[in-house]
Amino acid sequence: MTNHNKETIRLLIVDALAEEAEAVLNVFRDAGHSTRAHHIVSMDSLDKALSGRQKWDLLLISEQDMPEGITINSVIERIEQQGHDVPVVVLSDRLEDDEILALIKQGVRCVIPQQGDELLLITAKREIADLNTRRNYRRMSVALNESEKQRRNLLNDQVDAIVYVGEGAIRYANPAFNVLLGRDENEPLKGTAFKELVASSDQNDVDEFLASIEDSGQALAAIQCSLRSEEGDVPVRAMVTPTSFEGHFTLSLLVRLQEVQQNSMADTEEARVSKPDSDTRLYDKKQFQEHLDVAIQRVISGKEKFALVCVSLDTLKAVHAKGGKRVSRPLLMEVAKRLGLSLIEHKASSWGGGQFMVLVKAADKDTVQTIADQLLEEVAETPVTVGKNKLPVKLSLGSIQLTDANSDAKTLLVRARHACAEARRLGGGKLCFYQKRKIDVVSSVEKHLAGMVSQAMQHDDLKLFYQPVISLKGSEYGHYEVMLRMMDARGREHDAVNFRSKLDKNSLWGKVDRWQVIQAGKDLMSNDIDKTKTRMFVHLGGNVIGDKEFLPWMGVALKAAGIKPQALVVELSEQNVVRFSKQMPDFFKAVRAMGCGTSVSEFGCSLNPVETIAALNLDFVKVDASFTKELTNESKGEELKAMVKQLSDSGRQIIVPNVESAVEMAPLWHSGVDFIQGDFLQGPVETMNYNFDE
Repeated sequence: MTNHNKETIRLLIVDALAEEAEAVLNVFRDAGHSTRAHHIVSMDSLDKALSGRQKWDLLLISEQDMPEGITINSVIERIEQQGHDVPVVVLSDRLEDDEILALIKQGVRCVIPQQGDELLLITAKREIADLNTRRNYRRMSVALNESEKQRRNLLNDQVDAIVYVGEGAIRYANPAFNVLLGRDENEPLKGTAFKELVASSDQNDVDEFLASIEDSGQALAAIQCSLRSEEGDVPVRAMVTPTSFEGHFTLSLLVRLQEVQQNSMADTEEARVSKPDSDTRLYDKKQFQEHLDVAIQRVISGKEKFALVCVSLDTLKAVHAKGGKRVSRPLLMEVAKRLGLSLIEHKASSWGGGQFMVLVKAADKDTVQTIADQLLEEVAETPVTVGKNKLPVKLSLGSIQLTDANSDAKTLLVRARHACAEARRLGGGKLCFYQKRKIDVVSSVEKHLAGMVSQAMQHDDLKLFYQPVISLKGSEYGHYEVMLRMMDARGREHDAVNFRSKLDKNSLWGKVDRWQVIQAGKDLMSNDIDKTKTRMFVHLGGNVIGDKEFLPWMGVALKAAGIKPQALVVELSEQNVVRFSKQMPDFFKAVRAMGCGTSVSEFGCSLNPVETIAALNLDFVKVDASFTKELTNESKGEELKAMVKQLSDSGRQIIVPNVESAVEMAPLWHSGVDFIQGDFLQGPVETMNYNFDE
């Protein structure tokens, strides 16, 4: 598990003080986000940031430390003038309610306290999610328009007659439909009542049938009637399918002459007109998913309300374990029959593994609860008799309401199963509604993580893994990154990169760092490798900066283990370098005096990264993993190339981590990078066994 899968957050920060801007940036990095930031100190710097190809996710304004010549109004106006969509958040402790209201009227999204780190993170997450929704909407609007063009072209070229009908009126008819009626193929029929094209004897029946399909949301249906043509009535058969056209719920009619219907595709379609199984009254999975898709369309269009219910036969597993299929199959079949009969007014399907999915028309939770109570009474109260055995029936039910904000079929199915699992966890025989998990506050998360790490240390559940760091220019040493992982109480493995930033200022992490140094030393000495030609990058937390005893302790520990200091490269994150900027020069100086190497990791996410490390005596610079992810994007990849050149000119050796594919590796060969690291070369393993000679 690594944190480089998180999207990079791109921030504009308006603050007169670079130190304060860095502090704001660290709030996001402590939460595990990769960042790119531009420090706005003048209107010219704002114009420069907005005029580039870069898209920005959030603009933060420190109201108490505004740069000279900049006002909140001028920033908002400039963004609007240039047509950018960038949410603006103001940080302030001194604004009155009327001033806050005035700012919100001008376009500020939120005003939060200067030290409200948790509120800042929550607000940023919400605003960026909304921004991405708007971006996706714009992209999807373009894609939808293009798709509609292609759809019309395909329909216009279609040999079969196709007509879209909504609320009784024709929304679209292709040329083949006009030809079928003996009309000019270019004659517009949009807006015409469909029943006007139907023979008089069939008009009422067809109109009522289509209205009932539109009201019920049946997934597939067939109708026979006669249509009026220039040469008399034409007997046809139409397959009716609910769909959408130009953003509206409509019915699609595939129309064919009855006399040529035989041996056609429509026979196959009619054969699978959505009907439940005759024995169980349950639909198959494909039919049910079609009904679910239609229900989602109807909910979005405001025509109806539905709920999805997952039903689990909890006793099936135990019965199967005891008596095998000979007993479990009859039990499952009998329960399926009872369930199908009880839900005859709704739509249900067997989902496998003793689970069933049910689509019910329900406007509220009370209706769903009533249906669930009825189901438990009619299906579960009476045991199933198989041979001489009376088998108990225990059901658990989970439900989720379909809404216009919850319209992804796969997500709905997963959430219904989660709610069902919760009902089973609570003892079964009941219904649970899906509830979105509440996010723990930051302090609770840190407390929980600290407890997990402490427990892992007590139970020897910390492990070290080693990943080779490969030189592209040749090196006398074989380098390894030391990677810490933790097993939790449930046996799940967690990479320290996902939680270290939340704890590495804690004194607890000082104990973890000591454990890492000792364990890495043991592993180095126990491996059958040339110890004099091996170097290990050990990432230490920010706690060691203020711990005056740590470096002397480390020197003694290395000497006791017989390890030369040159074998160790001490690595700290860029955010800790920024956080402890005053202490860092002396710290790295002391590390080098011991004979160890020095490195900074997760580099490139501060306001002025190259300037940040200018005064530090560093051997290595490992760029942030988010830069690697951007290598395949030509415009974003330029950031890394420019940074590599600056670092190379300053004499630092550059490491690019998380190289996962040949596509990411290719641009690095001639970029000036010194080392690469990633699963494409070799994933983390428990021993230092890489053959660097190859």
